[in-house]
Amino acid sequence: MKLATTLLNVASALFAITAAILWWRSAVVKTLDHFSIHVSRPNSPMGAPLGGGPLGGVFVGQAHSDDLIALANALKRQSKFSAWAAICAGISAICQASSLLA
Repeated sequence: MKLATTLLNVASALFAITAAILWWRSAVVKTLDHFSIHVSRPNSPMGAPLGGGPLGGVFVGQAHSDDLIALANALKRQSKFSAWAAICAGISAICQASSLLA
């Protein structure tokens, strides 16, 4: 019974450390500061390009979206909190693993 409990504690510590590492890695993914939006005019007799995309369209210029910039800023802020949470989870997992070795 003691061996099974020890194995479960070791597995728990290993999975906690792995989860903290994966969580931290996902939190530090870089997001863009600027999003390029290409504007095109449909170039077909029906008035709309095939499939609804810019296929066969004529490039008109670039646009700017405050909504996309706000989204990028929110994702960055979320990632910072997530990174700190992953660090705390990692410290907790290391403490748990250390208690098993003591």
